[in-house]
Amino acid sequence: MAEGPDPVVADLEQEVTCGICHDRYQEPKLLPCCHYYCKQCILTLSSRYRPNQPFPCPNCREPTLLPDNNPDRLTTAFFINRMKALHSRMEKAHGKLEATCEMCSGGKATAFCRQCVNFICEDCVKSHKRLRVFAGHAISTLDELKQGGVKELTFESPPPPKCEDHEELKKIFCFDCNKLICRDCIVIEHAGHNYEFVKKAAPATRKKLTEHLSPLKNLLPDLSTAVNQVKGTKQKIQAQKELTERQVNAKFQELHDILDRCKVRVLRESSALADSKMEKLTVQEKGLDLSLGTAQSLIDFVERTLVNASDEELITMQEQVVSRIDAEVVKRGKEAANPDPVEKDDFGVEVFVCEDLKKLCENNVVVYPSVRGDGVKMAEVDKCTNLNVYISSKQGKPQAVLKSLVDQSTQQLQAVPVRGGVYSVEYTPRVRGRHHLLISVDDQPIPGSPFSVFIKIPPTKLDKPVRVIRGINKPRYMVFNSSEELIVTDSTGDVLVFDKKGKQIRSISKSKHGFSNIYGVAVDKEDNIYVSDWSKKHCVYKFNKREDLLKRFGTIGSGPKELNWPRGIAVAGDEVFVCDQCNHRVQVLTTELKPVKQIGSRGTGNGHFNQPEDVAVDNEQMMYVTDCYNHRVQVLTMDGRFIRSIGKKGNGQGDLFYPSGVCVTGFVYVIDDGNKRVSVFTKDGQFVTSFGNGHITNLYGVAVDSDGFVYVRSKESVVIF
Repeated sequence: MAEGPDPVVADLEQEVTCGICHDRYQEPKLLPCCHYYCKQCILTLSSRYRPNQPFPCPNCREPTLLPDNNPDRLTTAFFINRMKALHSRMEKAHGKLEATCEMCSGGKATAFCRQCVNFICEDCVKSHKRLRVFAGHAISTLDELKQGGVKELTFESPPPPKCEDHEELKKIFCFDCNKLICRDCIVIEHAGHNYEFVKKAAPATRKKLTEHLSPLKNLLPDLSTAVNQVKGTKQKIQAQKELTERQVNAKFQELHDILDRCKVRVLRESSALADSKMEKLTVQEKGLDLSLGTAQSLIDFVERTLVNASDEELITMQEQVVSRIDAEVVKRGKEAANPDPVEKDDFGVEVFVCEDLKKLCENNVVVYPSVRGDGVKMAEVDKCTNLNVYISSKQGKPQAVLKSLVDQSTQQLQAVPVRGGVYSVEYTPRVRGRHHLLISVDDQPIPGSPFSVFIKIPPTKLDKPVRVIRGINKPRYMVFNSSEELIVTDSTGDVLVFDKKGKQIRSISKSKHGFSNIYGVAVDKEDNIYVSDWSKKHCVYKFNKREDLLKRFGTIGSGPKELNWPRGIAVAGDEVFVCDQCNHRVQVLTTELKPVKQIGSRGTGNGHFNQPEDVAVDNEQMMYVTDCYNHRVQVLTMDGRFIRSIGKKGNGQGDLFYPSGVCVTGFVYVIDDGNKRVSVFTKDGQFVTSFGNGHITNLYGVAVDSDGFVYVRSKESVVIF
């Protein structure tokens, strides 16, 4: 019986084969997404696109911009060349290629010397056994190599490369320049830089890469579950489609030609709805499959790199790999969180049987009206949006009304026929916030009506205040609870609670609890209230939603259980984040006010703070900290890893000057205190607009309600935009 291909050789064959040309790698280069291809293949692929236009990676479709249209600017995957040589030796050991002696005239090789790293013939085997110079060399026969596998043929790491300028070995890595250097380089080009010997720095680098793999590995089960969830929903939709077809066919078979027209219509609409849902699920399934493959591919790459790359190569590519892993964790974690876009599995199709067949044909085969389109869930002020209403040909023209839940105003909407049974409804909202969209046919509301529509307003239109809440003595920070009640701290030492109309309904008083100078305020998912007391007591209080004191944390100091002028507070999940201003850090506590860790220290670099004022956490678990005296907002992961910085010192558009409060929704709202305005940025740090200049003074806190209204602290009031 013929032997199958050796799995070790087959695996190596795959490792050394380019995914574009399907041939052995030639000058392999590493793309930013950590996939690698031949240098010429990358050049050929990029040439299909315009200069300076990104091209997609063939594996993960990640956009890639070739630096200066020159693949030489990409990192070389040196360890792939060593794997090619290893694969060649494995083929010789397994007899796939002829093994010739690599030490003499090239006769047939019968063994392999592990010290010489050469195949040798029978004569050279005898020389190895006879001559002292070869004493201690380990010799394996070809059969022993075949049985021993890769371990018998593994190469030692190559020596460090030589410096092109000084002919010295590059044994040192400069962290400032992200490159290998020699001893002479330290004295000349890299004097005063942060550097370390590669051998000393490599273990920490390997450990860092291994630790960074953990969150990505943890996402694999979620991504796999999401893929299976979508596949299961597809099967469910398909099964329900088939069931609907069988039921419809059974009913209409009894009625023969009288019901043919109804049968065709019902099947068409049922199939169209199923196909629409299947199309969405298919697109998402492909995307999730790609995400799962991309995450697994990146894990495989890093694990192979940790095994096969030399210390020099590893430390050279660490920044690129770490950045890629961080980006994948954020991106793929978000995709795995909500895998199924289809809200319902039902078709909304039902056949009513009546004894009178003629009446059944004319009146009682009903296709429920349905609505589709962006305008049924969300729209934007002063921007036209639309939706389609699908009804039976026997039903009358739909009627539509848009009613604001903010000011109770209404808009009568026109339904314009598009084709048989389909009407288009267009509208341009005038008022932002929550609305009800009421759609009826023949004076009966269609299933799902009234629909809840959120009308948003772009930040560029937040130019004038719409309302002011007065009677507050120098309000500071504010937050909304789940009941949309506004909770405000003020300089008198009270915590005030207002309803949506701006009427004070209750308070947590200084006189009862002995506050000194309260500042920050936040709520958790149970509507417990957290308040910071910053000037004398240097602590954080926790109250339940009935305003009963539950916990207290902190005294003045710089230790793990101490605070020094605590300011802004945010709660995310089971953790509380406190801006520990004069300790220049963010103190992380449990919701039971037990210390977990401290993030940051005094400084101007990334991840360091100079009197942080406020903190917010978005729905992607990213932390935003107003780094007041560094005139910026820092974005970090929940464990304190720096992602990006927003803004810089100045008074121009996009600049910040002593920023204080921050609130994050779809945008990042920053109280630009020194410039007397609110600056708005996208989450990736792009400036959008600023507003409030001339309308507000003595700014501190900012909050956004569910209707998109922005609440800003002014001197003696809260101004609403």
